[in-house]
Amino acid sequence: LILTYMFTLKGVTLLLKIILSLLLFVFKLFNIYFFVISLFYLFSKKEETYIEKKLRFAILIAARNEESCIKNIIDSVKKQNYPKELIDIYVIPNNCTDRTEDIAKENGANIINVSDEIKGKGMALDFAIDMLKDKYDAFTVFDADNEINTDFIFNINQMLCKGFRVVKSKILAKNRKDSWVATCYDIHFCNANLFLNRARKNIGLSARLIGTGFAITTDFFKEIGGFKTKTITEDAEFYAICSCKGEKIGFCEKAIVYDEEPLDFTTSLIQRKRWMSGIMEVTKIKFLDLIKGIFNKKSFLFSLDTFLQFIFCYLQAILPFIILLTFLITPEQFFVEVIVLSIKFYTTVLIIGIIVQYLENRIEFNKNIILGILLYPIFVFTFIPLETISLFKKTVNWKEIKHTGIVCSEFEQLDNDIVLR
Repeated sequence: LILTYMFTLKGVTLLLKIILSLLLFVFKLFNIYFFVISLFYLFSKKEETYIEKKLRFAILIAARNEESCIKNIIDSVKKQNYPKELIDIYVIPNNCTDRTEDIAKENGANIINVSDEIKGKGMALDFAIDMLKDKYDAFTVFDADNEINTDFIFNINQMLCKGFRVVKSKILAKNRKDSWVATCYDIHFCNANLFLNRARKNIGLSARLIGTGFAITTDFFKEIGGFKTKTITEDAEFYAICSCKGEKIGFCEKAIVYDEEPLDFTTSLIQRKRWMSGIMEVTKIKFLDLIKGIFNKKSFLFSLDTFLQFIFCYLQAILPFIILLTFLITPEQFFVEVIVLSIKFYTTVLIIGIIVQYLENRIEFNKNIILGILLYPIFVFTFIPLETISLFKKTVNWKEIKHTGIVCSEFEQLDNDIVLR
């Protein structure tokens, strides 16, 4: 009788309603979890005492056809307020067809050449670390389009000397005034700096590795066997490795990395599709490790938090199907509900964007910045279809994104204003 009823129209409708209710309930639980954690950005911990000890750093910059910008990152490392004899710069040209290697040499960087078989950034970094691991105390990883504030290494060194073996810096967009898309990236990173990483730092959770500008001690590399990542999102994969090991990643807000962002929306979609596809791939290959980590006392909290962050990508990816399910169940109310939810979503994300820009002192009366703030909800919304597409078609190859080589104009202002809000 139950089976017969389930195959009637009323039975199917009831089943769809139950599925929809469960999905929406799970979605709400995730949102509550992330919202509650984000509130802890308000409670910054008092800075600890200064440590005299200074580590020896190898700066690793993996680069593919970056002749336009490689000089900028080398110059900003050479300007560090840190003993010059304790910093060595290594550029790792990977399948380059331009003058990246020559320009890097001309500007004082050491070159580590890799074989043509090494295709990905993770493999290139692992090769360099294996070669240099007996010469340095720590490694710091940057992208070729980055620049860093003058106290970057000093502040990272302080964190490492206080016991952290992996440290993530604060990230900002250095070309945010050049297009509304770049401004959206800046808001996205400010959001991560405050509500993702500062909040987790304040409650003792591990910071998340996002993009570039992170440091790892040599002893941790020796413990785990190197930078063993396989996916195109090596940052997310290494973050998962740390979580499974119970390794707490420190967040250093005084170490600032400035990243050059895409200026047009199409390029942004391509890049963010790669991010989403990579994170979802990491979720699959690290799923069992994260589950095991959840049942380990040392790694329980870190593995659980990482697992929930990664699984949320899949939950967002099925949102279009949830919307379709809603239409099938209540077609007469569907369009009104969509309009109401769209207004709520736009307003909420817009307010969040304004708040993070204000808290990070990034609001200016600039055409692109104002436009970026207004269009930020659209930028955020487009992550959803990118995740949905990634369910069926993963990005396998890294597609080159051209950089202009713009020099960051915010060094003086931000280097002199490092007091945390």
